[in-house]
Amino acid sequence: MGAPVRTAKGTHKGCPYREPPWNFRLAVLRMLLVALFVGAGFLGGPTGALSGRAASTVTLRVWYGTDDPTEGPLAQSLATSFQSSHPGTRVQLTTYSLDDINNKLQLALSAGSPPDLIYTTPRGPGLPSYVRADKLLDLTTLARRGGWAAALPPGMLAAYNDALTPTGRAQGHVYAAPSIVAAVAVLYNRSIFQRLHLAIPHDVAAFEAACAKVKAAGLTPIGLGNGDGWVGDDWYLTLVNAETGPGPLIPELHLDPRFNFGGAPFLDAGATLQRWSNSGYFTKDFGGLDAQDSVAAFFNGRTAMQLISSTENGQIAGLVQQTHLPVGVFAFPSTDARRPPVAPQSGYSGWAIPRTGRQSALAAAFITQMLSDPTARRLAADGLLPARPLAPGEITSLTPFQQDYLKALRSATSGVYLDGAPVPNLNATMEANVQLLLQGFETPAFLPRSLRLVYDSHGAKASGTRTDGEF
Repeated sequence: MGAPVRTAKGTHKGCPYREPPWNFRLAVLRMLLVALFVGAGFLGGPTGALSGRAASTVTLRVWYGTDDPTEGPLAQSLATSFQSSHPGTRVQLTTYSLDDINNKLQLALSAGSPPDLIYTTPRGPGLPSYVRADKLLDLTTLARRGGWAAALPPGMLAAYNDALTPTGRAQGHVYAAPSIVAAVAVLYNRSIFQRLHLAIPHDVAAFEAACAKVKAAGLTPIGLGNGDGWVGDDWYLTLVNAETGPGPLIPELHLDPRFNFGGAPFLDAGATLQRWSNSGYFTKDFGGLDAQDSVAAFFNGRTAMQLISSTENGQIAGLVQQTHLPVGVFAFPSTDARRPPVAPQSGYSGWAIPRTGRQSALAAAFITQMLSDPTARRLAADGLLPARPLAPGEITSLTPFQQDYLKALRSATSGVYLDGAPVPNLNATMEANVQLLLQGFETPAFLPRSLRLVYDSHGAKASGTRTDGEF
């Protein structure tokens, strides 16, 4: 058979290999180079342009937690604004309920595959759990370089992050930042107040007297929807603040061992709530309504007052526009008329960056934009109170309802969110037990005992009560 014949693919039996002419080889080389440049997008024309855009697009994965249905569209709009200002970026924002986002994040962080940016509750088991497990980036340098550490109200960022750490002291470190303020105040129906000749109450006794007068007129004194627990929680901590003032309560946020829930104000607050419930001052069937349901019911015009958080302002502003119901806002009065009213205030949910996220630099840019002046104006336009303060001229451009809210906050002492202490199960214990108290299943003394047990053990112990509440 003879020796094998050398071919282009090596040793193989076949036709003898012959070199092609040099000009043919040059033509093939030219075609290969053209194909290479077109594929890489270096040449003009539609194909090159589209290929170039596809190669430069980066996806930022954002998980956004909220139980307020009005927040979702606003969050998507803010994501679109960021996308527009960062060419080549695609923001994939997914909205979850607070229960869902907490469950999913625990799994994603444990698996090392979290989203690039998260927005969730500062109450356990949200951000405090992730700080405790060292799963979040330290944003201290970003806060300074981005300019938003100095732009936020003095002390807000420190207090917010103190509440996320196991010791109650963040030592100046920043792990998360709020873009919206949560401030408690009272929404009231001006028409009912005028018809019944009611004045803004100057102390808790006057508030209770107004409730009795509204009830006698066949109307609902206090709107309440406590299906998700947090409104009853806000009522309890507001009443405690009204009796003590914020000074004696601040040590609780720093886990001071000398603080306890055994004092008279904690018993008095529970007794007041149960008395109001037994007197029929709250919305009927409040345990089956969530906060959004009760706000909607208020605008039917038969409810005189309602404790609200400024995080609900988006829904409220929309209903004011739809119904034209004349409403106002006042800060909740103290038990002593000689003291100013109280308005518990803190940041709402916060932005944080998981350590193992893939786009941490882009996530940092997103946070900086969420805490910028343009975003603050956009939040205010949607009825919310931005964490970054507005300029005086921007305040006067707000709706009367929002201006009333800001006026109420300026007149009040900034109260303490007792459920903000960094203790696992403290928030859930307060919400669940207040609900049972309001429905008559527990005595006023049981609630502070439960809170004391959880607080003193730093969450290691809990009462026998089912604790499924969320902030």
